[in-house]
Amino acid sequence: MAAAISLAACATRRPVMMIPEAPRSIIPVWKLETGDQITTKIYREPDLASQTTVSQTGDAYFPGLGRVKVAGLTMDSLQVELTNRYDKLVIDAAVDAVMMRDVVIYGQVRAPGVYNVDPSLTVLGLVAKAGGATGAGKSALLTLMKGDGRQFRLTREVRLSSLELVHGDAIYVQDESFIGRNSANFGGILMISTLILSVASLLILFLK
Repeated sequence: MAAAISLAACATRRPVMMIPEAPRSIIPVWKLETGDQITTKIYREPDLASQTTVSQTGDAYFPGLGRVKVAGLTMDSLQVELTNRYDKLVIDAAVDAVMMRDVVIYGQVRAPGVYNVDPSLTVLGLVAKAGGATGAGKSALLTLMKGDGRQFRLTREVRLSSLELVHGDAIYVQDESFIGRNSANFGGILMISTLILSVASLLILFLK
């Protein structure tokens, strides 16, 4: 995790308008991978409840089932898989499965670090878990820093589960600079200034 933070911290900061917005899906896109935690409950079968972690080999242990290959599965697929397997042990197995993933958040937040989060959490919710943004707060820029160096702008309302957010990625919180917050005003001023200079140059040429 420290390596991920270091890598992201060293990434070149580009002007926010040059960074594309993060692609997002209308359905959850997270797939289980090494390090993810899974909590399961089986209705009327408390002895089969479990908390497990996806191993380096991509499997996880479930009571009564042993080790099951889960890496690459969505939570919907996992729930179907576990239901089919537990149906052989109990009558009408009703399985409830929840995943958690470690996500890095750093930059201008009160408590940067690694947080174990539910994918249904929003980006704003993750910032809140880190103590909230410092500095400008509401005008803070949120950037998804991919492990391969790519950067994407984030909106506060988007759910983490709709983003391609895997281990090695990080979310960077940056206080938007004064220039960044007023870039539209500066652009207008520059346009007006250019127009005035152009008119002045024409007048000078005409008077000559």
